[in-house]
This record gives sequence, structure tokens and C-alpha cells, in this order.
Amino acid sequence: MLEEGDDLEEGEIREEEEEEEREEEPGEGVWPQRWGWACLPDVCLRQVFCWLRDRDRVRSALVCRHWHHVVRSPSLWRARTFNFSGRVSRTRRSELETAVSYARFYGRYLEDLEIRFSHPLNSLVSRRFQQTLRTFLAALRKTGGRLRSLTINHMEVDRAAWCRSVRNALVRSLTFYLRREGAALGYLSLRGARLNLCQGLEVLEAVAAGQVHVHLGRKRGITHLNLEDFYSQPLPIHSSPTFPQVLSRFIGLTTLTLNYSCVSGELLVALATSCRNLSGGGSLRSFTLRCHVHEPHSQVIWGEAWAVLAQRCPDLRVYITVERILGSEQLGQILLREIPLRSISLTSCYFSEQDWTARPALVTLLPYYQHSLQKLVLDLNNSHETVDEELLDLVLGCSKLNYLKVWAFLDISFVELLLQQRLDKKTNVKTIKIRVYTNKYETQEEDGKLEDLYNRYRHLINTELTYFAISYPML
Repeated sequence: MLEEGDDLEEGEIREEEEEEEREEEPGEGVWPQRWGWACLPDVCLRQVFCWLRDRDRVRSALVCRHWHHVVRSPSLWRARTFNFSGRVSRTRRSELETAVSYARFYGRYLEDLEIRFSHPLNSLVSRRFQQTLRTFLAALRKTGGRLRSLTINHMEVDRAAWCRSVRNALVRSLTFYLRREGAALGYLSLRGARLNLCQGLEVLEAVAAGQVHVHLGRKRGITHLNLEDFYSQPLPIHSSPTFPQVLSRFIGLTTLTLNYSCVSGELLVALATSCRNLSGGGSLRSFTLRCHVHEPHSQVIWGEAWAVLAQRCPDLRVYITVERILGSEQLGQILLREIPLRSISLTSCYFSEQDWTARPALVTLLPYYQHSLQKLVLDLNNSHETVDEELLDLVLGCSKLNYLKVWAFLDISFVELLLQQRLDKKTNVKTIKIRVYTNKYETQEEDGKLEDLYNRYRHLINTELTYFAISYPML
């Protein structure tokens, strides 16, 4: 027989079981609990949706209310890259229409925008792109979108496919948007725009005007500015007194990229004055310069101007790329002792020129930076001279060098000596990439020697180095 306490206990258990059954049964208007895609947390769904194309995201939003809500999450639409081809086709036209639709529906979420546009085949394509960009930027303004990063690369408006009216209309649309909506920008890249002097100044003045209220409120404006190939190649921008004045209005720059044809003593002094952070110290940390033989590069810049900029911005690092300029006189005007150089890239052409020599640069100019140089890239067609000894002395003399990339006519013994010096801790290079040029069609002998070197220094290479060495026929 069961006692009274036992009856109560069994009654309570039955009541609890009945309550659990009632909770498991769906009531009116309540869906039963399920497991699967429909019940995934929002964080997981967003992680999945971020890998989908826009078209697939829109389709996913039609599955259920939960997915529709997750698809509308701002984090999925903050960054976007549009690739526009310069050729005429129905597929390419739909890309332009997709960009405009994106701006209308998701423009209020967009923060990081990149537009890549290959050079147009004809004026029809260039006009279509100009009209699309105008409509796209207008839609962004209507939705209240506030871009933080804007990249429009390789417009190349100096090509014949861009007629004057289309070029002017494009500049007007761009300047109007940047003047009205550029206050939130922190990153701007107009690389490869190739504008003329007046158009380029108009765009930069519009950007500076959009940043005025930001600077008055003691807030950070544009910190990263990429103007590589912003102007057409033959233009001597360094002779324009207006260009330094316009750039001096960009207060607080930390990263700047220019062509060497834009650099002048006045510009360096203007940057030393304007590049300051909120606490009053120098803000410029990265200054990248590209110099090409077909661009104006004969301007005289005094070392004092570089010294003033380096003193005002103590954390400044300069990165210079020089293409097809290896004459000691011309190169000496560019590589001044006062430059706080961190990286240098020297490139010659692929056909041999007998009237130049790389030795002055290796022996006289580059040793200026033996206490600051960290990255050295050389691409030399030096079939008429050997530079093995001079190059090895330079590497050993640069105490902070950690990246070395050399494509040149070298002897295999240079690679052996370099690895041995690294093994003996006489250099701190951590990345070694070497392409040994040779005048022979067959390179089995050089390949065998390089393989033997790898086997001898296998432990060093596998544990301490990023190593790459091959032979390459240069005929």
C-alpha cells in the first residue's frame, strides 16, 4: 500500500508531465519548435550571407520573415566593390543598373565603396559610365548614405574615348558629391584618374571644402589620400603654386601617395605645417612616391625641405619607386640624404642600355639610408656589368634591412655568400627573393647549383627565412 505522502508525490509528478506536454504542443498562431536553417542565430546567418552575391541575398530574403530581417542587417551592405568593364555588352550594362539599384535600396548602409573601371573602348561606354556614376551618387545622397571610404580607380579620362563634355560632366558630378557629402570620408583614392591640372585642383578643392566643418569641430577628417596617377603623366604639377596650397587644407593626413612630378619644396613645407594631429604633433606617417622616366622629374628639391618635414613628423616613413631612371645625376636629385627612406624600388627596362650603370646607386646613394632602409627591390638588366660585390656590401651595411628582392644578372655565388652571411648573423634579412638572369636558353646548370644551395641551407631557410631563388633566361 502507498502512503498519503507517496500519493501526493505521484500526483505532483503527473501534473508536471501534463504541463510539459501542454508546453510542447503548439497553441493557436504559434509554430512548433524546429531545428535547422530557419532557427540559426542571426550572427551565424549573417556570416553565411556575407559570402553570397547580391542577387542571392535578395532571393534569401524571400525565404521567411526571419531571413528577411537578417538580410536587411546593415553589416551585410557596408562594403561594396563594383567592377565596370570598358566594353559594350548586355551583361556589362546590367552591372551599371545593378550599381544604381544597390544605391537606392542599400545606400543608407554603405560605408566603404570601391569602383573599378577599365578604360572605355569608345565614347558610348564612357558616357554610360558617367551617367551611371551621376545617378549612383545622387541616389546615395537621397538615402542619406555617409561614405567613410571611397575608391575610384583607373578612370583614365585623358584617353581619346573620353570626349570633353563627358569628362567635364564626370568631374562636376564628382565634385558636387564630394563637396556636399565628403565630411564623413576618412579614406579617398582617385588613383589613375589622369585629370588635367584645372580639373584635378577642382576635385581636391571640393574634397577640402567638404572637410572644413570636420576640422572646425576638431575631429579627424581624411587621413588616407591616394593620388597616384591622379594627373596626366606629362604635366609638371610641381611648378603649380596652387597645388601645395590645396593640399595644405588637408589637416591630419597620416598616409599620402603621390607621383614625384607633384613634389616640390613648397609642397613639403606645406605638409609639414598641415599634417598635425589633434594634440598638435606631426601626423604624417607614410609618404609613398612613384617616379617614372616619362614623367617630369628634373625639379630641384632642397634637402632642407625634407629635413623640415621629417622633423615635424618624427614617425614619417618614405617609400619610393623609381622606374627606368638609373642615371647617377638624375637619381641623385631624387634620392636626397635627408629623406627618411624605408623602402626603395629601382627598376630598369627589359632591353639593355649601355649608357647607364647601377654601381653609383649601390655604392654612393643607397648607403645614405643604411640606418633606416628596411625594404630593397631591384630589377636590373645589368648584362653589361657585374654588381654582385657592390650589392652584397650594401645588404651587409643596412642594419635594418629585412626584405630583399633582386632580379638581375648575378652569379650563383652571390646567393651562397648571402645565405652564409645570414647564417652567421651578419645581416637581419628575413625575406630573400632572387631571380638570376642568364644569357643562355638552358638553365639546368644554374638550377642545379640553386638546388644544392637549398639543400645545404635547408634548416636556415625553413626556420628563419622566406626564401625564393630561380634562374631566368633573359635574351
